Amino acid sequence: MHILDWISVGKVSAERDDLLSSYFFDNGVLKSVIGSPSSFLVLGRKGAGKTAVFKYLKENTQEFIDNEDILVPLSFEDYNWNIHAILTNESKAESMLYKQSWRFVILIECVKAYHQWFKSKGIAMPKRLGIAMKLLEKLFDSPVPSIYQIVGRKLLSLSSLKLPGGGIDIEDGGIDSLNIDAGEITFDQVKADKGLRQHLSENIENLISYLDRALAESGNAWPRVFICFDRVDEAWDEVSYESSRKVIAGLVSACDAINSQYKGVVRPVVFLREDIFDVLSINDANKLREDCGALLHWNKASLGSMILRRVNHFGKQHGVPLIMDLDSMFDKAEMRQRARPSNYLLRRTMMRPRDLISLLNRVIETMREKCDDPFADEPIVFEKLECESIYGAEPGYSEWLKQELLDEWKVQRPIIEDLFHALQNNGATNFSQVALAEELKKLIGDVSNADMLSHLRFLFDNSIIGFKLGASHEWRFKCFYPSQGFLESDEYRVHEGLVRALNLTETRDREDA
Repeated sequence: MHILDWISVGKVSAERDDLLSSYFFDNGVLKSVIGSPSSFLVLGRKGAGKTAVFKYLKENTQEFIDNEDILVPLSFEDYNWNIHAILTNESKAESMLYKQSWRFVILIECVKAYHQWFKSKGIAMPKRLGIAMKLLEKLFDSPVPSIYQIVGRKLLSLSSLKLPGGGIDIEDGGIDSLNIDAGEITFDQVKADKGLRQHLSENIENLISYLDRALAESGNAWPRVFICFDRVDEAWDEVSYESSRKVIAGLVSACDAINSQYKGVVRPVVFLREDIFDVLSINDANKLREDCGALLHWNKASLGSMILRRVNHFGKQHGVPLIMDLDSMFDKAEMRQRARPSNYLLRRTMMRPRDLISLLNRVIETMREKCDDPFADEPIVFEKLECESIYGAEPGYSEWLKQELLDEWKVQRPIIEDLFHALQNNGATNFSQVALAEELKKLIGDVSNADMLSHLRFLFDNSIIGFKLGASHEWRFKCFYPSQGFLESDEYRVHEGLVRALNLTETRDREDA
């Protein structure tokens, strides 16, 4: 059978892959974070598969949480981030600026979820929970709209209302007497009027206080609620960097506080890029990473299993026997430098699913183009994936990988563009610190030794470069050896996946040659 009649590895982008649930491979991160009551962070590099994990959890909830537990998935690709700017308490530390506004979001979602659960079970609603829901319906509409709708014009209307403080009037039946017809209030009006902002902040504080009291009745009798946040980096760009950094720091702080307060009954979970977490201004960030986070990391075995799960899904639909290993799909056992095809491919990735999927998709597309060659003398039929097409796919893939890295870091580390230019101008895959410093000097002026070491460490931490271990022929790249720390070396090497994009001449050790 012509392999191109059936072969596919799926889409690079999880949010656009309708078949993801059919061939999703769980590398254990979901069970790790959900199984630990203190965990609320799922961290991973761009392309590591955070959205894939989020989407699979959303579509296959009962594989990971108990039947009675509740999942509330929130994806923030279309969200009014600006509203958080007027819900800040400027007297608080930067990491706490947006904590209350996110706390408000989480508590509203919890109240809505529990209200629906009690209603669906036909169980009498706890008094305060019922009153809290009635209050939200009075303020925002009935049924209570999505948080994306609340955090907008509906929330701004609170800036001109006088809500009771402490909840006493609410429990005495004061909800019906609330007059919420305050007219149209715009974002610009609230932003420009300190009095409106103060009033809005006080009302939010009072609402949070009452929602907390309503949820405090939960104990162990209510199911757990998992509030999951994905794509909170949607506003992460050069223009919004500073504000986004504070907003996301506030989300992490709010989740940490709520997770501790509710002892695992209310479980916020944030899916976040590792590079973004590293630049947030948060107290005890390292402690949070160690104690409250799960790292979405892949190795050779898990990446191979992920690809085989996808390939076999499509093969099964065409009666293709189960494929047990990647190398058996290729027409040659070895490639250049006697590398097996699977190793050759992995060395050009940064051990992320997106990299391997992108490269294999390009290999398949290269083969299709050969079949469609209008000048070919005879039709071409491929029984297996062609190793020669891997070489043909490399240039386009290399450009893609370079752009992925630029997208990942150009906001928080804009120097990355100059570092890429310096590596390219150096002209060879292998280089010394002195050689790279000379090229960087031509672009940005003198660079101190301390700054140069910082740049090399940054490049190494992101697997853009590796270093040689002493006088050996062993090279260390962070993506292949995650526990390896940075060491100064006489010689460094650019990652093989970037060689074509940077148009570098390959320097080989004598042992390699």
